[in-house]
Amino acid sequence: MTGAVYDVVAAFAARLASLGVTDAVISPGSRSTPLTLCCHAQPRIRTWVQLDERAAGFFALGLGRATGRPAALVCTSGTAAANYLPAVVEASHAGIPMIVCTADRPPELRGWGSPQTIDQVGIYGPAVRWSVDLPVPDEASPEAAARWAETAVATASGSDPGPVHLNWPLREPLEPSSEVPAHPVARVREPDGYVRRDPSPELAALADIVAAHERGVVVAGPWPGGGLQRELRWAAAARRFAAWAGWPVIGEPISHVRGRHRDGRGARPPARVVATADHLLADESLAETLRPDVAVLVGRTVTTKPVRLWLERARPAHVVLIDPEDRWEHAAFRLTGHIPASVESLHSITTGAGPSGRDAAGGWLDSWDRLDAAARGAVDAAADDGPLLSARAARVLVAALPTDAVIVATNSLPVRDLDAFVFDTGSVVCCANRGAAGIDGSASTALGLAAADPSRTVALYSGDLALLHDLSGLAAAARLGLHLIAVCVDNDGGEIFSLLPVAGRIPADDFERLFRTPHGLDLCGLDGFGGIRARRVTNADELSETVGAAAATRTPGVDLCIVDVSRDDDVAQRRSLTAAAQHAAHQALAAGRCHV
Repeated sequence: MTGAVYDVVAAFAARLASLGVTDAVISPGSRSTPLTLCCHAQPRIRTWVQLDERAAGFFALGLGRATGRPAALVCTSGTAAANYLPAVVEASHAGIPMIVCTADRPPELRGWGSPQTIDQVGIYGPAVRWSVDLPVPDEASPEAAARWAETAVATASGSDPGPVHLNWPLREPLEPSSEVPAHPVARVREPDGYVRRDPSPELAALADIVAAHERGVVVAGPWPGGGLQRELRWAAAARRFAAWAGWPVIGEPISHVRGRHRDGRGARPPARVVATADHLLADESLAETLRPDVAVLVGRTVTTKPVRLWLERARPAHVVLIDPEDRWEHAAFRLTGHIPASVESLHSITTGAGPSGRDAAGGWLDSWDRLDAAARGAVDAAADDGPLLSARAARVLVAALPTDAVIVATNSLPVRDLDAFVFDTGSVVCCANRGAAGIDGSASTALGLAAADPSRTVALYSGDLALLHDLSGLAAAARLGLHLIAVCVDNDGGEIFSLLPVAGRIPADDFERLFRTPHGLDLCGLDGFGGIRARRVTNADELSETVGAAAATRTPGVDLCIVDVSRDDDVAQRRSLTAAAQHAAHQALAAGRCHV
């Protein structure tokens, strides 16, 4: 009977491989033995072992984010499956393909107090695109297993990519009775995404809107899944569309529009990119001056709160969402148009000549340019002349990394620091887990990206709480033979709460204990733990040199640079940099160089 089980599971693994799945992330366990051994025996599938299922889930997320292909996750029964949930939720919201395979007790052992048995059927709820409680493999056929794999890959990689869940009931004996089979893979095929309906009529209507309105903006948020190369193609398409329309494009670094990346044809599309919207639009007077008539939204909801609030208050006459996944996801402002366009179809309306004369001196586009340039200059001068706090740490990290490096920024302040203080990311690719926007799993996500392309430098830009939240992920790097640079801004707690209204509305002691939560740990104590090489840096030159040296040597493990900052000094500098940017923009308006 065991041989039949292995034949079925091996057929599943082979079909995954034939559909382009290249990686399986395995956490040790007994009930999952057939799944583990068959994935490991399949020569077209790389197996990665992660001791912690939560870290394993985010590692698979990083692989899927980098490649656009689903990685298979394999774990034993019980709470092991429950530990995948945070990564499954992030994958669902971010549109990252993932195939979750959880081993389970067979039906006759469920509900009777059998050890390590919980109700795993539908455990991930609406977070998965498809969920199935499979037959016991010794009652199925290899042909059926191939169909399960086909459905899993097609659903995970379809028009709305995301995680799928296959629950595998397995009977003892679990160990193989002979050599573990590896079914041959006839051909390897990449899963194809698709668009649900022809967007041509909506694109034609959008072209008419562009022609009729000069005061338009393109707002670029984080991109849906599909792999980093697809994300860069989307960023190039957004830049090309904005240049064709004669409108500015507002985009944070994780939208990639601030970088010098080229599209699939080798060109770097021109665009007027606004990098200081976080500062400019937080000023009510400037926000009113820059009120648009049209907003075209590409990517997911932006991180930058001032941009979201600006769009809500401005209520442009036309708010059009470019939505390749046909999800209809948007924030609190109203959509007036929705286009399920692919990159290629968006290109189709930019092949002809766009509206002329929109770059005239003092006009809409030129005024955005001048205000953005004034704000950038003010922030550049103040940040680069100051101490090593969050603003400068973000700028130094990006500048010190080699060509085509990837930064994974943790949520809370680091992803916002890149937005507020890094105006040109060059060829560095910036990412963040902005689907559900939690702080968990960032180190494991970064390692997944590193595993997808070991020749590429990957850096984690982290806050202290996010770093502590994923220590098991950091400790896995050396064991997996991967290298990661980590720069941690340590403000001893959750500084972001100091910027929120709650900081001034409750007693200080309660605020410290319940919100800022200082941890009191010396993160340099991690030096030597699990291949982590920790070093405290005290100035910008030290940080730049340490990051550069780590990128050059790439010794497996984690090169951790700790930047200690005073919370009060950091908060004060953030506010002063925003004030300086806004003051410079008002001066540009007063000088009569802008006439919006």
